[in-house]
Amino acid sequence: MTSQNPQTFTRDDWADCMEKVQQQDKAAFGVVFHFFSPRLKQFVIKQLGNEQVAMEIVQETMAALWQKSHLFDSQKSSLSTWVYTIARNLCYDLMRKQKGRELHVLADDIWPTDYCPPDLIDHYSPEHERLKEQVVKFLDLLPESQQKVVRAVYLEDLPHQQVAEMFDIPLGTVKSRLRLAVEKLRTSIDAEPL
Repeated sequence: MTSQNPQTFTRDDWADCMEKVQQQDKAAFGVVFHFFSPRLKQFVIKQLGNEQVAMEIVQETMAALWQKSHLFDSQKSSLSTWVYTIARNLCYDLMRKQKGRELHVLADDIWPTDYCPPDLIDHYSPEHERLKEQVVKFLDLLPESQQKVVRAVYLEDLPHQQVAEMFDIPLGTVKSRLRLAVEKLRTSIDAEPL
């Protein structure tokens, strides 16, 4: 593993690397850190639009990866999926805490494929489908106006502007309905037992 370039690592190479991290191997952790940190930073900036906050989230993600490495199971997910899920959850936690302050939840960010680096989209496909199923499952809990917008944007993959024109409402209304719907859906999805 050490002679290989992390850019060419396969899922199995990353699993081997994480086995070493689980044994507190700092060199292996360094490989993971240096490979994922810049990618995570871009990922978080796309979500939150704030470079300083992004750097903090990256640090928290990597600290969690080190401290909770024993929880990583290469049979259940790839390392990239696990790392990005940790980062995304930290972003969601921050957005919940910041609600009403300068950072805002952007409904555009609920789908992982919208903001993942292209090389990770394949890893997210099963999660994307699972999330779609959960959205469909809880859609009836939303008011009809939010249901229509969520269905159009997330299930039919229509652009926000097209949805605004289709329902003859301002673009801002589409976004705020999505934001409210996302928060309600996330609460329902989070409350569901695994």
